[in-house]
Amino acid sequence: MTFSLKSILAASVLAFGLTSVAQAADVKLRSGEMLSDKPTFVVTYIEAAAGTADRVSALIKAHTAASKKKKGNMRFEGLQRIIRGNHFLILEAWASSEDRAANAGSAETIAFRNALEPHLYAPFDERPHVGLVAAKPGSIARGNSSTIYVVTHADIIPPEQFAPCKRQINPAGPCGNEMLIGIAKASRKHAGNMRFDVLTQSNRSNHMSVVEMWDSAASQAAHQVHADKKKFRNELSGIAPAGGVNSNAQFVPNMLTGSLWDERRFRLISN
Repeated sequence: MTFSLKSILAASVLAFGLTSVAQAADVKLRSGEMLSDKPTFVVTYIEAAAGTADRVSALIKAHTAASKKKKGNMRFEGLQRIIRGNHFLILEAWASSEDRAANAGSAETIAFRNALEPHLYAPFDERPHVGLVAAKPGSIARGNSSTIYVVTHADIIPPEQFAPCKRQINPAGPCGNEMLIGIAKASRKHAGNMRFDVLTQSNRSNHMSVVEMWDSAASQAAHQVHADKKKFRNELSGIAPAGGVNSNAQFVPNMLTGSLWDERRFRLISN
């Protein structure tokens, strides 16, 4: 089933905060209502063979320059993973899904993918998204060499997206979607934050990408241990917000996610 985010909802995120948006998103997603694909976001994971990072980086830089000239492009960033230099990520924002599709089918993009293919050890993993909690792409500051990007794939187990969520300490919530919207709201207030968006995949509303930008490594590190973040991580594990370590060594946390909370840090190579 395909989901998207209505433009009026996106406007509410920016103008009035996220509490009412969380409630509106809950109602829309529960009912299966389409959320607007304007803008359309794309998150692409690229894993290249060892020794090919320089070549892949050059291809991504050229692809960025070409794509930014295309109709409807709002943002295009090439990133390189900090601890594994042969891992890359591309973040895109397009005015509509039609603009994104036109670029994906263009001669330049096809040539980029063909040139990239010999260097890959895993498939080109391109995931279209719409915004659950997303700032207007044009309002987000441009990254630079000091910017730390963090991208996390969040796979909320469908029954745990909305209240009641049986794995949570309090079944009334907060549950998966509300927790993600809440951490976005809180994190945008943390020192050094430049972007904190929650994007939901166009074809799977319970699969999301959390996209962060921080002005420095120090700001991102401080955010990691902030009380808001620690509370969120505990709740996502289905344990008491201040729990941290389970008192019962035999107790396995009732994760609300179907995957690890795998935060991947990147630096900018092209925008």
